[in-house]
Amino acid sequence: MLVACISVNHFPWRMEVQRQPGLSKTPCFVVQHIGSSSVLLDHSPRLKGIAAGMPLQEALSECKAATLIEADPAFYQGAFEKLLDALETRSPVVESPALGIAYVALDGLAEMYGGEARLVTALLSAIPQSLDPRIGIGSGKFPAYIASLKAVPNGAVAITGDVAAFLAGVPVAHLPVSWKIQTQLRNFGLHILADIMKLPVGPLQAQFGPEGKRIWELSRGHDPSPLLPRIHEETFSESMGFETPVIEQEAILTATEALLARLFHLSFMRGRFARCCTMSGQVLRGLTWQHRLSFREPAGNKDYAFFSLKNALINHPPPGPLEDLALTLSGITGDTSRQVNMFVDVRRRDQLRDTISQLEARLGKKPPIYQVREMEPWSRIPERRRVLIPYAP
Repeated sequence: MLVACISVNHFPWRMEVQRQPGLSKTPCFVVQHIGSSSVLLDHSPRLKGIAAGMPLQEALSECKAATLIEADPAFYQGAFEKLLDALETRSPVVESPALGIAYVALDGLAEMYGGEARLVTALLSAIPQSLDPRIGIGSGKFPAYIASLKAVPNGAVAITGDVAAFLAGVPVAHLPVSWKIQTQLRNFGLHILADIMKLPVGPLQAQFGPEGKRIWELSRGHDPSPLLPRIHEETFSESMGFETPVIEQEAILTATEALLARLFHLSFMRGRFARCCTMSGQVLRGLTWQHRLSFREPAGNKDYAFFSLKNALINHPPPGPLEDLALTLSGITGDTSRQVNMFVDVRRRDQLRDTISQLEARLGKKPPIYQVREMEPWSRIPERRRVLIPYAP
């Protein structure tokens, strides 16, 4: 499997610089709050000894003069989605595991573009040159990612020889594991991938579990994980701008009701229902506000949807005056009626199916729900008597 990795280093920081160009001249931290802790989402490229995922207090001990910027994930994700859309015009299989990183399947594309050089040029042209995109090409996602880090801005590097030798000098900070595990590896004296290559898989697996085996495989350039293309969900959106920023709840509710009326009058929504609605807007001199709501029952009209959104706005109001407001309906379904089964067991299965569908709409992916099935009930080994399999509605 030939894979290209398109990386835009420090993507959140670059997006903040586009908003405030003066930030390019000063050291800064893009800070994300996770529960009661604050960690770095990104930082200025010129800062050394700083890494994404590092606790804020530890980062400040390395650079006390850094300017703190509160992360705006919705803004970053929206900007990166546009880049991914552009890449999909070059290849039908595009995966994005994180902001600033995209994997593209290359098998069979070189012939279509008239050679690998023209294919690389086509991929680079999908990303603005001001973002300094880099392309790495390898036989798996991780080797391609490391190759992209060694490329020059708006350039490409392809791994053609021994993959393990190519990866040997790479610091463990580039492994796709948490900052905590990276710190543990360094504490064990494992600073580059060549140090990990010298070890058998057993000690790593004993210390880190399945993650340890994955680290051992990646250090040798073996990454069998498949590319998972983006899932394009059918959505419908409407938005409006305010002449002056709005903070009054009644004004926001009026705008919400008007946008819902527009959405449910669309010809595409006739006879159809929505499981989720995302409210978003730009806060005055602040972040992008976003709130996602899953309806208890799929919404097929304005009144039911407005009742749910009104309660959500009362309980989770915007953090400041809104300059605009947008509503996006997702989880579109064509169910127009429902017949309740007279058998209790069947009704329970139907309710479970609906609940799983709601969870899938809320999480944006298949929920990790499994069911127990007998495999070898006569076996003397307890682990072989039953097996967990993903629940299929």
